[in-house]
Amino acid sequence: MAALCSLRQLRAGRPSRVLCSIGLAACALVGPDVAAQQGQVDSPVGAITEGRLSLELRPRYTDIWDAGLNDRGHAWTMRSIVGWQTATFEDFRATGEGIHTDVADVHHITIDSTQYYVDTLRYPLLPDPRETDTNRVVLEYLGLPDTRVRLGKQPIRLDNERFFSDVDFRQTPMLFNGLTAVNSSLPGTEVYAALLNRVRTVFATQARTRIWLLRVAYSPAQDHSVAAYAFGLNQPQTSSDTDLADNSHEVFGLRAEGTVPTGLGVVGLYTAEAAHQRHYAGGDPLIEANYWRLGGGLVWPRLYGFGVRIDREVKTSNGGRYGFQMPFEDSYAFNGWALQFTSTPKTGLRDAWLSVRAQPWRFVLVAEAHRFGSTYGGLDYGNERDVRLAYAVTNSLTLKLQHARFRSSDPAADFYDVTKTWLSLTYDY
Repeated sequence: MAALCSLRQLRAGRPSRVLCSIGLAACALVGPDVAAQQGQVDSPVGAITEGRLSLELRPRYTDIWDAGLNDRGHAWTMRSIVGWQTATFEDFRATGEGIHTDVADVHHITIDSTQYYVDTLRYPLLPDPRETDTNRVVLEYLGLPDTRVRLGKQPIRLDNERFFSDVDFRQTPMLFNGLTAVNSSLPGTEVYAALLNRVRTVFATQARTRIWLLRVAYSPAQDHSVAAYAFGLNQPQTSSDTDLADNSHEVFGLRAEGTVPTGLGVVGLYTAEAAHQRHYAGGDPLIEANYWRLGGGLVWPRLYGFGVRIDREVKTSNGGRYGFQMPFEDSYAFNGWALQFTSTPKTGLRDAWLSVRAQPWRFVLVAEAHRFGSTYGGLDYGNERDVRLAYAVTNSLTLKLQHARFRSSDPAADFYDVTKTWLSLTYDY
């Protein structure tokens, strides 16, 4: 908690909304740590009064050094989410949330969302703008056997969030408007389908879209899963980094993952995935590329869950003119935390990395070492070292320190050295 004393550096003479929100988080700690149990009720009024409050407060300090801009900046940001989920009435349940993100003590940082796609930034970019908006606004129907149907503004998290995610690391999560349904009637099988018509990005911008999504996952044995997925995206301006007029595309993929007990106190892990992307709904014919990932590792459960694994991931290039794009991925969780690859370069991307993880007592330790390069043209993009330390102060309060250090290699690749550090405190009710 002493690390939060840096708040004293906020400009004097005006109240800090970030500081006030931290105080609210502290006051909330006196409340119950466990939400009230919900069940079926017999009236609409009862559905509301028997519902539960949701509250999340996350102040975060960010420090960024960017060699390309030859500058270093920092800022405090704050995420505040408050909402209410009703109890179930006549098999329906509703959730409504509001979100406010704020910024304070901004020094040599760009937070203006209109500058996010500008090549001539003056200061390092922090994609956590100030914004007030609705967050989740969802109506659920639970009246069908082994089925849940949701209509409204909601997060989409597909498998490991490589293709669809709410990108929860950012202060403004990515959300989609539409209809989703999941069914688990068949033994060991889950079917997920979605029709989506709007997306709110992590930049707090809104965009119309047309997305269909289908995923079928099957568990052939305990702790093993095989999934087939497909989706189509009809949204021309999905990415400004491809220089294409229409980025609409469709993806078809297969994914397998699981754990393998060895009987020697060690558990094996494996992941294998492959997908193909092509143009769709008027998308540019250059959109044609492949993706694959293969990796595995070992975990020692009795040694504080210590685990180590090696992975290799490739997003191919169509002759140096188009690289496999993932516009709705969890960009923080993959290809390094310095966020140098939020879009795939036209020359493609290969990433080989070693990761280590352990959970001693209330701590979670994670470290990653990446080596990046192109799949076309033989470019060496650089390397990155990432470290994260999280401490569970209580069941509802987590302190987290994260550090990412990217170092470029080949000047022809047009990347620059970047170092980023985050310190955050998250309270969930």
